[in-house]
Amino acid sequence: MDKLKMEEKELKEKIEFCSLLIKYGNLVGASSEQSIKAFKLKDNFEEELRVLKLKMGK
Repeated sequence: MDKLKMEEKELKEKIEFCSLLIKYGNLVGASSEQSIKAFKLKDNFEEELRVLKLKMGK
């Protein structure tokens, strides 16, 4: 797997993790600060993914 594909996969996993934390944070005892941070990180990861896809020509 080439480097860009691997980076894309990692970003998608991070986005999914943040989404799950936002949705189910209360079940794992996440504080509201942690949920807010996950929301911000998710936004940053999505932006990185868009840039990566432009690099890949998708």
